[in-house]
Amino acid sequence: MPRYAFVSIAHGHSPADFKTFQHLYGAVGQNTGNLLFTNAVWRQIAGDKERIGFTFDPERVNERFDAVIIPAANWVNPGVDFAHIADLLEKLTIPIVVIGLGAQSPDHQLAIDLPEGTLRFLKAVFDRAESVSVRGAFTHDVLKKLGFHNVRVTGCPSLYCDFRSFEPPKTREFELDRCLLNATRFSAGHAPFARDRSVNRSIFRFAYERGLDILYQSEKEELALLFGFPEPELFDDRTKSLMTQIYAAESWDAVAAYVQKHGRAFLDVNAWSDAMTDYRFVCGTRLHGTIMALNSGVPAMLLWHDSRTREMAEFAKIPSMDATRLDISEGGLRAAYEGLDLDHYYRRRREAHSVYNSFLEANRLEYNSESHINTPDETAAG
Repeated sequence: MPRYAFVSIAHGHSPADFKTFQHLYGAVGQNTGNLLFTNAVWRQIAGDKERIGFTFDPERVNERFDAVIIPAANWVNPGVDFAHIADLLEKLTIPIVVIGLGAQSPDHQLAIDLPEGTLRFLKAVFDRAESVSVRGAFTHDVLKKLGFHNVRVTGCPSLYCDFRSFEPPKTREFELDRCLLNATRFSAGHAPFARDRSVNRSIFRFAYERGLDILYQSEKEELALLFGFPEPELFDDRTKSLMTQIYAAESWDAVAAYVQKHGRAFLDVNAWSDAMTDYRFVCGTRLHGTIMALNSGVPAMLLWHDSRTREMAEFAKIPSMDATRLDISEGGLRAAYEGLDLDHYYRRRREAHSVYNSFLEANRLEYNSESHINTPDETAAG
């Protein structure tokens, strides 16, 4: 049986395993959405697998494994330097299989000025790969412009993974109090986010104003509160003031109480999927929050706001729209819900699944049939 080394984060966590929030935050790659594609690839590939993380002995990996598998994200990114990974991959003599690589450009331009370490990372991968799986046409074109041609557009592997069985979703009468919203922010310490008008800030404010549940994936302060890490260094007076502004709340105490009551965050993908049954509609700027809802049988809409989210929406036919076009209000959410085209997504998902499988086969990986459960891929009417 072939042996595969996974360069990835762990597949799940418990807050009890960490002494500080910073350790937990780093363990999920600063975004719990990373758990979706990491778990998806692990479940989809048959064989003897071992996670080796992002620091490993290349000589030992060459001796013990038949290939290295890397579930990737938006790593073709001018803001990230992968020199430390390139140093290791350049010493490998076994094949490398990268799955779900994405490019990120705020202005959707093909010419991205990448750090030298990231260019070395890409060269090390392409020199050792049969082909590389990318998330969409935009990433394909970015890599082609950089001189990398053996690329297959497969979408994100999380598109093809269900974490529980579900019935085909149906739009019903709109219920605002059963909406789960999501927005995108990292640290609250970036003052312009609190000060300047944006779609993401509007989502935080509307959710707070109407007492709606909200999904957190990378928001440091909210995650720390929900996972039980009220560390003083995370919540100085400046941070509390900025968070109060972000939510347009009357006080920091009101923000903290709202987060504890209405915040949702998950370190286990199965629990995340199960929790989706509480909602009729999921909407916001989170790609993986949207995919998890759709692949759990819950109607959802993605508000794309950069090249990464846009190309995935276009490739996978995810119900979506330009984030700047949605009125963040009860009427706006109702209109988005009533205009959903769910069948288009599930038809595309079924078609693209075969493309994904052919990519795995071309890279001599066996698809684990047990990872594919009965979903709208087979049961939804066309």
